[in-house]
Amino acid sequence: MTILPTSPRKLITLGLTSLTVMTAAATAQPQGAVEEMVVIGARDSHTVRTDDVMVAPADTAELLKKMPGANVNRNGELTGVAQYRGMHGDRINVVINGAHVSSGGPNAMDAPLHYAPVAALESLTISRGITPVSAGQETIGGHMEAITYSGDFGDSNDFEWGGRTYFGAQSVNQGLVGSVFLSLANRNHLFRGFVMTEQADDSDFGNGTIRPSEYERNRYDLGYSFRSGDHEFSVDFTKNDTGHAGTAALPMDIQLVDSDLIRGRYVWDSPDLKITAEVSMNDIGHWMTNYHLRTPPADISRYRHAYTASDNSGFSIKAERQVANGSWQVGIDGHYSNHIALIQNPNSRFFFIDNFKDSERNVTGVFLERNISLGDISGLDVGVRFNQVRTDSARVDANLNPMNLAAGGPFMMNMMANNIANLFNAQDLSKTDNNTDWFARFSIDAGYDVTWYAGAARKSRSPSYQERYLWLPAESTGGLADGKTYVGNPDLTPEVAHEIELGFDLEKGRLTFYPRAFIKQVDDFIQGTPSTIALTNNFARMMANMGMGTPIPLVFSNVEARYTGFDMESGFALSDRFELRAVASMVRGERRDIDDNLYRIAPDNLIVAVDYQGNNWSGSLESVSYARQDDVSLTNLEEATPGYTIVNLSTSFRPTARTEIGLGVNNLLNKTYRDHLGAYNRAVNPDLAMRERLPGLGRSIYGRFMMYF
Repeated sequence: MTILPTSPRKLITLGLTSLTVMTAAATAQPQGAVEEMVVIGARDSHTVRTDDVMVAPADTAELLKKMPGANVNRNGELTGVAQYRGMHGDRINVVINGAHVSSGGPNAMDAPLHYAPVAALESLTISRGITPVSAGQETIGGHMEAITYSGDFGDSNDFEWGGRTYFGAQSVNQGLVGSVFLSLANRNHLFRGFVMTEQADDSDFGNGTIRPSEYERNRYDLGYSFRSGDHEFSVDFTKNDTGHAGTAALPMDIQLVDSDLIRGRYVWDSPDLKITAEVSMNDIGHWMTNYHLRTPPADISRYRHAYTASDNSGFSIKAERQVANGSWQVGIDGHYSNHIALIQNPNSRFFFIDNFKDSERNVTGVFLERNISLGDISGLDVGVRFNQVRTDSARVDANLNPMNLAAGGPFMMNMMANNIANLFNAQDLSKTDNNTDWFARFSIDAGYDVTWYAGAARKSRSPSYQERYLWLPAESTGGLADGKTYVGNPDLTPEVAHEIELGFDLEKGRLTFYPRAFIKQVDDFIQGTPSTIALTNNFARMMANMGMGTPIPLVFSNVEARYTGFDMESGFALSDRFELRAVASMVRGERRDIDDNLYRIAPDNLIVAVDYQGNNWSGSLESVSYARQDDVSLTNLEEATPGYTIVNLSTSFRPTARTEIGLGVNNLLNKTYRDHLGAYNRAVNPDLAMRERLPGLGRSIYGRFMMYF
């Protein structure tokens, strides 16, 4: 029996020892000892490149709708929460240029893809299906990576200028974006800089306007890379500042997100061994209010201003060694975050709530992965990972009676809040989870241009800091946006999912077809259930009687769940110029412990498009259909939505090899529809009732201009 280590120091020791042994073995092997081989594998990723795809929205998360199994929970124009095969939020491992970014706010207003704007984006990639353990620490819901534009080294010792300009506009919100990337490079050095600004007014739908949905964002990047022989080093600094931005599905709007992101990377890529070391640090300050963009509350005692912050750092060291029948990969990684959230009333100086106070979530992991060529027609990928997750919180407090009234509502609410805080503070808040993941993927070339694929995995996820340490009933839920108030549960246990996936890749002549079917059973799934805590419920009822919150909050609990579904991507070349393209996604999420469905699951959807590719221009006519979604969560009081179809049209013209002019129309027929993943309106709006399902956007004419130099 192998005893896994239970402290970060032991994990680091094990990882570094494994790396040392692998390096020694590789360097001791004579040059040329590794023979060339054929590795049989299935299509395990899907990538969208902004150079090749016309993009209208500012939120990179919208690109997920073009990918099999993927979608986005829309809480605002810059607040898209990634979804994959029904799972969303923290269950999906999202990285930006290899670095994990923890949102600055407890409601994911700045979800990770917020830090890779479309105007800066080079590509967005999802891992299809079973995710290798090397992809990230907690990949129970999948893995996605956004790569921003960074430039290339030159081919000689002479320095040359290069770059890209990107300008875009769309009519649905009078949105404008402009960016310039510049580089100065030779074969060894690459200096780069980037600047971007974008802004928009409120967005229109078929017969009204979503208020507030305006936004503004600025971004600045500086970076340097050095390359010599087998070695490459890079360091990058990014300042991403988001100003006023509406989030109508949430109880507050963004006033400012001030973020600094630093990352460094070193790669040694020799013929037999590749070592990659990465380090990142993110410092995010986030201000929000319920009065500066939306209609403020009638009662000044209900004004709210919140300051939240996230300080997080991470590292990873990976080594990949090529051997005669495949490869070995071993690594160690860590991600360490601290979160605070302070709620205040600008009209009441002494009012405050420690929504979260020094909530820590630290993850350290090690993994081992093997890629094996089993013969001329089959291959196997296997891996195992161990993660240690440590969470903790400082003592919390609140003052809901800043005027020190002797009796009445504020006095009673403050007394109950203090009692709840005392009960929370008295608990053992320091928790340690030791989680083990594994995966296996088998591929076989069955002939007739078909490769069959089968995968299985065990994946785990420890609770988020919101799920464990939200002590007073509130909507700080990582962007669930169901309008319910929640409380956390420090005694939650980690989720454990067992997944099986089957499919095949067909590439025959003019036809490509990549279907996948899956089932994922999740034990100890974390879901809100009706609270039975008398003190918490009494506090929530008093809030509801005053017009705030809901009378019975939900408490994060461990339940049983299951996801089943099917997704595919395919293409058929109608001629040398025309191609028929289709992407379909179907998923069902349900509780196993009671008769209910899981919340905010994407409806069945289908994209069918005809693409044209000419010598210097291209075009696409696209139909996007969503089925009715009536498999809704009764626990979350989720409403069903009808099905709909919209039509999109786009074209691009390349007058030279270095320039492109693109035009498009989204929702060509100006269809009014309800986006099931758009949540509910939380702002006073003459065009939308309070808590009405938010609509999809109306017709939008958009364009972009790109030039490379």
